[in-house]
Amino acid sequence: MPVSTERAIAPTEEWRTSFARRIASVHALWQQGVSDLTLEQVNHFERPGVLPIAFTLMHYVVGEDRNVAHHLAGDALLWDRDGWAMRVGLAGEPPMRGTPMADAERIRLGDVAAWRAYQAAVFARTERAVATIPLPRFAEKAMDRPSADKLKGSFLALLVPEGEIRVSDVCEAYLFQHAVRHLGELEHARALVGLGGLS
Repeated sequence: MPVSTERAIAPTEEWRTSFARRIASVHALWQQGVSDLTLEQVNHFERPGVLPIAFTLMHYVVGEDRNVAHHLAGDALLWDRDGWAMRVGLAGEPPMRGTPMADAERIRLGDVAAWRAYQAAVFARTERAVATIPLPRFAEKAMDRPSADKLKGSFLALLVPEGEIRVSDVCEAYLFQHAVRHLGELEHARALVGLGGLS
């Protein structure tokens, strides 16, 4: 697939404003989605193959923490720096793409109020970084292009079918689209524990 002419244009302040508005909006829905959860609901295990809400929270929010630390903030993960594993009472390991289902099913949290504090801190740092980093940073190369098998089925591969992957692409794929995707997972999981939708 040829690279489109739009790919030659660097991200603009209009793009930053649009992205900042979108990421703040999806963060607001995530905050709403955890605001009324009890610990029992977070850790509810429906049946094998259906992941608990604890997995969804860990996967998305720690993933955002990781991507912002690496691509935008140039800093340590808040998760590591501030000892959040102990504070939220994590049972298991933070999941990443490719985590075996059996391991993902065992993820549990011990303190949902501490989780809310961690999530709020991650989202605040993301929004601050998006608003304040120099605009040319978004146009920089984010990473070497992963192999086709690692990109297969990913939103990033659809967004950037060939060529250089920019920091702005990481923002779109690993922050915004990933947030929207797992927000749907959170809404479905809320239904399984008797809670309503978010919109």
